[in-house]
Amino acid sequence: MAAHTQGAEKDIPSIIEQSWFRCGKFMQRDNWQPPHQAQGLTFQSICRRKTQLLTLAQTALEDAWEYMDGRPCVLFILDESACILSRCGSPQTLAQLEALGFLDGSYCAESIIGSCALSLASMQGQPIKTTGAQHFKQALSPWTFCSAPVYDNQGHTFGSVCLGCLAVDDTSSDLALTLAIAREVGNSLLTDSLLAESNRHLNQMYGLLESMEDGVMAWNESGGLQFMNLQAAKLLHLDGQTSQGRNIHDLVTLPAVLRRAIKQARELNHVEVTFESQHQFIDAVITLKPIAEEEGSSFILLLHPMEQMRQLMTSQLGKVSYTFAQMPAEDAQTRRLIHFGRQSTKGNFPVLLCGEEGVGKELLSQAIHNESERAAGPYIAVNCQLYADSGMAQDFMGSASTDDRNGQLSRLELANGGTLFLEKIEYLVPELQSALLQVIKHGVLTRMDARRMIPVDVKVIAATTTNLATLVEQNRFSRQLYYALHSFEIVLPALRERRSSIPSLVNNRLRSLEQRFSTGSNLMTTCWRNWLPTPGRAMTLN
Repeated sequence: MAAHTQGAEKDIPSIIEQSWFRCGKFMQRDNWQPPHQAQGLTFQSICRRKTQLLTLAQTALEDAWEYMDGRPCVLFILDESACILSRCGSPQTLAQLEALGFLDGSYCAESIIGSCALSLASMQGQPIKTTGAQHFKQALSPWTFCSAPVYDNQGHTFGSVCLGCLAVDDTSSDLALTLAIAREVGNSLLTDSLLAESNRHLNQMYGLLESMEDGVMAWNESGGLQFMNLQAAKLLHLDGQTSQGRNIHDLVTLPAVLRRAIKQARELNHVEVTFESQHQFIDAVITLKPIAEEEGSSFILLLHPMEQMRQLMTSQLGKVSYTFAQMPAEDAQTRRLIHFGRQSTKGNFPVLLCGEEGVGKELLSQAIHNESERAAGPYIAVNCQLYADSGMAQDFMGSASTDDRNGQLSRLELANGGTLFLEKIEYLVPELQSALLQVIKHGVLTRMDARRMIPVDVKVIAATTTNLATLVEQNRFSRQLYYALHSFEIVLPALRERRSSIPSLVNNRLRSLEQRFSTGSNLMTTCWRNWLPTPGRAMTLN
């Protein structure tokens, strides 16, 4: 380097000095060989990998070349390995550089062309200018190259931009111009990357919203619908595409409680409401989230399907474990009960269990439920003695939502998809008897203070300790309801009427006590031998 600078060492950047030192070990200054060139599929593969850089940098270079107004120079786009991807500029200057081998696909690495800004910018990761005798190869001495690296959004060198011209045409602003072009390309890469990442997150969010079981709707402060997933469109009987942009109030009739919440920009959490859409009433449980903005509040509405909410609520209710397998079947009387119990599981018809208190009607109803196709559904037990007064009708029948209060699920709805066990059915007031008959016959329920009918799918098992036929003759029980329940009747005899069942019942009970208290069988045997069978109920036996 000292041999060709002749006293100007202090003006030579250290990067170029170090490059000269490396090049002097394995190449000759006066020996010029055209750079190796990637061609065909290899070059096409490189360009495909750098499509984003080429798209953005070519636009920037064309704008810069237009700004230069025909100046005799060339602008290069190179990848991080210093392979020329694209060129533009003065045809005469392009031809002169082509004669040296600078073509599309040419590798301008330091190990090939020596010390030159074309290779050093990407190699060192900083803008650099080489001119005249600063080039290691004498063939490049007439030229000046200004090159600046282009960085990706992670700060890694993604490529470089270079301006080349004859040294006599060099200007002091060339390096600054090259750096400005490189920064513009880098900023465009960052913007595109952020936009692509934003779109990726947005697509993920849309995918998540579309995969939700709940309906999701979003509208702006003026009511314009901005988003509606497939579940919401299906629930409200709307076309998702044609509904976009339309006012939410023009699409559906919103319930009063929701309109008031929107007006007041306040939240709603799991409120039962009824929409009117396409001349149909639609029940749903909603959650409303207002989002405060400068021009007002936008809203996100979650629509929880009523059926799923009922399943969610009832999945934690009434799980019972008693089965026919737990009933001792050593005697004929118990085998008869098991036989008729299993017969009653084969349809959705109601079942009437008759017998004194404590004979095991509720246990039999549990076994019927667990044996039926409704075993996965809820089992709701209701003591009808609580509803002997019509004042408790709302708790049994449920209530519709109003402007002042939320609706209430009925006991029948809680048992939807499962079994409703009605103990002491004889106490049910006439008003509720009519509602129960409507559910058994038509599978629909009308809540208190409501006019709409709600579909209910439930198997009714009623139990009584009295003779319902006598109550019917006395006009104290609905004749139609009695006939509906009487279609499948199972009579459970008292323990005193089936003494042959006592040994198996006692043994079954003793075995369960042994397992519960980890008690030895000798003590249980002693208890059994000393026990005197007294006529009574199964509850007394337990």
